[in-house]
Amino acid sequence: MTSAAVASVTAVELLVRDAELLVVDGEREIPGGWLATAGGRVTAVGPAGTEPEAQATVSAAGRLVTPGLVNTHHHIYQNLTRAYAPAVNGSLFDWLITLYPLWAALDEEAAHVSAYVGMAELLMGGCTTSSDHLYVHPRPGLVDAEIRAARDIGFRFHATRGSMTRSVEDGGLPPRSVTQTDEEVLADSERLIRAHHDPSPGALIRVALAPCSPFSVTRELMTATAELAER
Repeated sequence: MTSAAVASVTAVELLVRDAELLVVDGEREIPGGWLATAGGRVTAVGPAGTEPEAQATVSAAGRLVTPGLVNTHHHIYQNLTRAYAPAVNGSLFDWLITLYPLWAALDEEAAHVSAYVGMAELLMGGCTTSSDHLYVHPRPGLVDAEIRAARDIGFRFHATRGSMTRSVEDGGLPPRSVTQTDEEVLADSERLIRAHHDPSPGALIRVALAPCSPFSVTRELMTATAELAER
């Protein structure tokens, strides 16, 4: 919707006005523009002097207003160990092997804190939507903790329930302390979908399923996860 006429027939909850520049999309920019929202969605945009009445108004004077960026790949819990010196200069596998023992200590508080900090950082950079691949599950409830952080902030979040089932003993890379059985993974995946997934348009919280790399999960789990996602 792109005109003040549309806003006039829709109750405007929030009006952002006086932008130095309003970027609508790749082809349209409005100097001094405004945008109107209702129900958490943009309902109209327009040039200065055509603003509709609104329940609340925010001045964006001197600021650039753009659509929110979308981050399609994150391991947000790794915020907690990104400055761990013994891991920073190795190869990928060296880095993983060094950090797996630290990640084995992840609990709900750690998952919540890392998600809260990570989402705040993303928002400060203009990102309003992110997926996240949490594949280390030494304790239950870690994805739930991330989702609580997203709801606390009001961040659009696509949590992906990752998984690792092949430990070193099974020919994989991670230690047993951060892996689960196929049955544990599938049961918790279904629980998370039932508890948190919102399929409605514009949903803030959605859940997807995301087994980790082929050296960390079995072919059987890959297949069973795909079947669960289809259901």
